[in-house]
Amino acid sequence: MKIKKGMLAGLIAIIMSFSLAACGNEEKETSGRSTEQTTERTESSEERESTQESEPSEESEESRETESTKETESSEEPEEDGSSEEGSDQETGEESSEGSSAFEVPVQEDFTPVEGLSDKYVDLDNRSFAYNGKVFTLGESTLKDLIAGGIPFDESDLNNKGNNLNRNYETSRYTADINDYVFMQFTFINITDGNMTEEECPLSSVRICFLYLPQPQYEAERNEKITEKILDAGNAVCFAFPLTLTKEQLLANSSEGAEQDDYNNVNYYIKSEVYMGRSGYHFDFDKDTDQMKEVTISWLP
Repeated sequence: MKIKKGMLAGLIAIIMSFSLAACGNEEKETSGRSTEQTTERTESSEERESTQESEPSEESEESRETESTKETESSEEPEEDGSSEEGSDQETGEESSEGSSAFEVPVQEDFTPVEGLSDKYVDLDNRSFAYNGKVFTLGESTLKDLIAGGIPFDESDLNNKGNNLNRNYETSRYTADINDYVFMQFTFINITDGNMTEEECPLSSVRICFLYLPQPQYEAERNEKITEKILDAGNAVCFAFPLTLTKEQLLANSSEGAEQDDYNNVNYYIKSEVYMGRSGYHFDFDKDTDQMKEVTISWLP
């Protein structure tokens, strides 16, 4: 019995060893299969990833090509617009040049100074002007003379004609509207040793000013109206020079003693023998047309 038990125990041990071996082989096979599956999954996932990566790159290349095409088209379009604008600018420039070439500075035809005025545009020995044919001279004619001569002074200014003026003083400006576009201004001075009323004082300055002048950019109708007003003023007011005087005409007639500045002004001045300061002629010309837009003649003894 003991031998049989020992043999039985040995058989059982052998059977168990075979079972364990079989189990081990199965585990090895199982682990091998799982590893192969994992490898297959990894390879397939890598293939999908590589496929996904390759597909967007193709799309991006297409999109980049499309964007570059759009940019090329958009860059071409402004060039077309610019060329059309340039053409329109050229046309506008041609039109404006045609308009400017047609423009002419107005001329006071058949200008003849009133008798008693100088035969020179600038005459420091005869600083005079005329209104309705009557000549008034600076340093001689008084405010009372100008009122009697019919100059249309502003009524509010005339209220001051009876005021006393101290010696060596000058009055405020008296204004006279010649028409809607042209006006004149005057001052008077007391050069005596005593007091005087303003209407008794001699004329010390006269100024004529044009509110508007014809311009190349204006419409023809507007220039005609402005010219009409200037010529209308010339029917009443007369200087030794025409009211349509240009800078070129002035310098051609009176070049001696002319002082020009950067503001298109031309001056003719002499020093006073009694007072500190200068007096004479001040011409202001339009910067575009060189036509006179105002002139002031002043006097000091």
